[in-house]
Amino acid sequence: MLAAVLVVFSAGAVLLSETGSESEAADSEQTANYSITGDETSVKPSGELKFDMTFKEISSYTTLSISYTAKLTNSSGTTQSSAVSPSSGDMDNGEVVTLTVTAPTTTGRYTLTVTWTESIDGGSDMTYTDSVDIKVVTPITLSATISNNGEVDINTTVYFFVDGEKIEDSATTLKVSPGSSSTISYKYYSSNLSHGQHSFYVATSDGSIVLEKSTFYYEDGNYDWLNYVMAIIFIIVIIAFIYVVRKPVKNYGKPKARR
Repeated sequence: MLAAVLVVFSAGAVLLSETGSESEAADSEQTANYSITGDETSVKPSGELKFDMTFKEISSYTTLSISYTAKLTNSSGTTQSSAVSPSSGDMDNGEVVTLTVTAPTTTGRYTLTVTWTESIDGGSDMTYTDSVDIKVVTPITLSATISNNGEVDINTTVYFFVDGEKIEDSATTLKVSPGSSSTISYKYYSSNLSHGQHSFYVATSDGSIVLEKSTFYYEDGNYDWLNYVMAIIFIIVIIAFIYVVRKPVKNYGKPKARR
């Protein structure tokens, strides 16, 4: 028998990103269509994203060779090792190749870049490039402290449910002896999380609710600016502190009557 009550619920914050991209060469002489498409461009650290990329030569030709290279770079332009698979290869005209992008462990903004190289009828190589912006974000941390007010041990598998939906990979073994409590947590991420208030609770695997529901509020947007503001405020405080400490005392050494 399970007998537990909710003591504490807490939730952090998460950031989301936007859609994929598709482009064609701006050159008026370009004879190829190419694109990178994906359902999502926002991912948690070490998560995976899938992108379909294609290249199609639309002019007439006798022989045609197409190859590509793909890489993931950070905001500084540094290539992330083993982040894209396959990272290079040959492809047929019009073929769709699926790329798997493994997100780095460090949150931030990254760019997936694909460069195609083609040769028509043995002529000079022509290159085309397209890219997609990717954001690696911090998941929301959902947590609950559970007290066992019953007379038997709680030893079961529980799941987190967000907005009534069971999160399959949130399975957690919960063990709480009578008169004790235990805190469990789960790092939740969803690129489809909407702006506003959301609910979550912990339940056993069959969906029976063990704990009361709680809520968290998600503010959709980019909070990078907040870090910069806090850094500026910190610098201002330090400068002010140094000024106060180093400011000379004008009345030092003067008789009290002359102060």
